[in-house]
Amino acid sequence: MDVVVDVLGWTSVAFYISLTIFNSMKATRFAAFGSAANDIIWAFLMGWHAKVILNLSVASINTYRYAKDFTTVSHKLIMALGAAMGLGILTILYFAVSSFIAEPTLAVAFQFADLGVILAAIYMTSLRKYRVLMLISGLVGMVGYYGNPQMMIIKAMVIGIMSYKLITQKEDEPVAATA
Repeated sequence: MDVVVDVLGWTSVAFYISLTIFNSMKATRFAAFGSAANDIIWAFLMGWHAKVILNLSVASINTYRYAKDFTTVSHKLIMALGAAMGLGILTILYFAVSSFIAEPTLAVAFQFADLGVILAAIYMTSLRKYRVLMLISGLVGMVGYYGNPQMMIIKAMVIGIMSYKLITQKEDEPVAATA
């Protein structure tokens, strides 16, 4: 089982690299689908409730934003999809927060803070806002996942790549609703 956890951890590193290097929201959303699937399994095996919730949320929000921004799916269907995903995530969040309240730690508090920042970033339609929030996530996540080599590498890469992208970014790419 340790080998599976290590492989998923290093695969997560590769997905995070792909999430941070793309210059379009459409490509970023595709990379986020793969990253979320990998990280749901990895976080579950590591016992990181906040990261499981994060990646379920990322997958859900990504699906919602992709359908809204890049398809011609009806508004009612998109709203129903969003509501169903929201209910599922809120149920899982309730149990994770209850567990945290029963045994609070600083690391888990920072993991939940990282969850909030990343969720805000994933919902952005502006690459600049996305990158600023991901930079903040890198800093917060360094504290929350301190001690895990893969997560420390991921967060250090996020900080470095987002800083570089923010410094070299010329103008923001608007998201166009295309199929």
